[in-house]
Amino acid sequence: HMRAFHSSWFSFFLAFFIWFAIAPLMPEIKKTLELTGQQAWTSNICSVAGTIFMRFLLGPLCDKFGARILMGLVLMGASIPCAMTGLVTSSVTL
Repeated sequence: HMRAFHSSWFSFFLAFFIWFAIAPLMPEIKKTLELTGQQAWTSNICSVAGTIFMRFLLGPLCDKFGARILMGLVLMGASIPCAMTGLVTSSVTL
């Protein structure tokens, strides 16, 4: 049971780390990429919209396959765009 407990809190921590990794860096990102306020706002709106969509999608899938499997898949899938954040060169790729 302890292994499941530690795996769950660690995956929960990683999920929040991935989600909030960009927010503190936004002033520097805006300056480096020369983003307007509207472009930064659009990026944030797309992020929130993606979260809402994934909640509706993953809810029934959690019921069908279980939370552990989906948590692992979501973390593995979300790690790719998070790792590729350094490759962003414009507002389009953001």
